[in-house]
Amino acid sequence: MTFLTVLLTLFVERFVQRQRPQREHRWFDHYCRRLAGIPFTQWVMTRRWGAVAIVLPPLLLIAWLQTLFNGMGGLFGLIFGFVILLYSLGPRELGTEVESFLTARDRGNEGQANSLAEEFCPGGAPATEPQRSYAVARALVVAACRRLVAPIFWFVVFGAVGAAAYRMIQLLGERLQCTGCPDEMQAYSDEMRHIADWAPARITAAGYAIAGNFDAVTHAWQTFDYVPDTGPIGEAERLLAKTGLAALDTYPNEAEAADGELAVMDSGLLPPVVEDALALVWRSLAVWLAVVAAGSLVAALA
Repeated sequence: MTFLTVLLTLFVERFVQRQRPQREHRWFDHYCRRLAGIPFTQWVMTRRWGAVAIVLPPLLLIAWLQTLFNGMGGLFGLIFGFVILLYSLGPRELGTEVESFLTARDRGNEGQANSLAEEFCPGGAPATEPQRSYAVARALVVAACRRLVAPIFWFVVFGAVGAAAYRMIQLLGERLQCTGCPDEMQAYSDEMRHIADWAPARITAAGYAIAGNFDAVTHAWQTFDYVPDTGPIGEAERLLAKTGLAALDTYPNEAEAADGELAVMDSGLLPPVVEDALALVWRSLAVWLAVVAAGSLVAALA
């Protein structure tokens, strides 16, 4: 049932565009604003553990609903899991975003291509090629984990509540970066994000090794510099960038990888680096879907 839920969710997320406006996260912003207006909650938000207190109530509700629907039968559990997982993947479809950038770039629409690249790359993107395409490729191999692999991983492990918890932790971390919250609460939120990313990042990197240049990814992983996470660019993001680019043979040097920048090794590698990165993401996702399918089959036969 888990595999069917994941497969159905990915199909709808990729090919049914009408449902995307309903997957916006505006309710979470409204929920946080309502909490901020409660005196007791204002005190909670000054505590280091305030981040946990914010996400806990909706997660308890989802956990109760998950238990309720699973107890009503397989179909009800599948529908509930589908709805929560679809929401947890976020309002934007990864492949569509990248394909829109490629279309604008290939048509010579520099203004639109720059705008799409800026929106897609968290730290911004250069306005010229080949640096812009390398920046998009780097952002893509990182985003594949946080927008696809991680929600699916936590869904497989804990069900709907796992996928929802991952997305809420990411949302809260992003919102706190834009507000004047206490430093301790921000640090604790970042720590939660890094913990939530730890296992999915390594699963994604392993997928890149299987679906890409295995030797290059293995070398990149073995030489990866593990340092304590500080700030929004954590260990998981740097690992994903280094292994993902290594799988494409577009290998950044150590200093640039640590700073979150992308090394441009050879402008001749520009085409088709973004296309190759997108194909790598789909191949690696297919690898882990096959693993989930095999696990579901074994569980059904046991």
